[in-house]
Amino acid sequence: MTTLQVLELNPSDLGTLELDAETWVSYIDLYGEVPFVPTLVRVGADEFAFNTSFIVFGSGATMPQKIRELRAAGKKVLVIQRGASGSGHSDRYLVFISPA
Repeated sequence: MTTLQVLELNPSDLGTLELDAETWVSYIDLYGEVPFVPTLVRVGADEFAFNTSFIVFGSGATMPQKIRELRAAGKKVLVIQRGASGSGHSDRYLVFISPA
């Protein structure tokens, strides 16, 4: 049996991440603040499940299109930035989506 790692966030802590001239997403930077990678995130009454991740460096080539596709499918999207040990070139954007 797998235990879900749930992270509760305050809606007032969210910001926005502009991905290109037409696309933005709800965002929070949790670099070093949470000792685990969540599988489920709660923001107020909304729940989001992990969907995919992108390496921060180079994400501009594919992430905006993925966000547009998820929204077109009726999903709410939340992005969490997490750091990894090392030079910073392995920092990731974790993409979470609302259930159908």
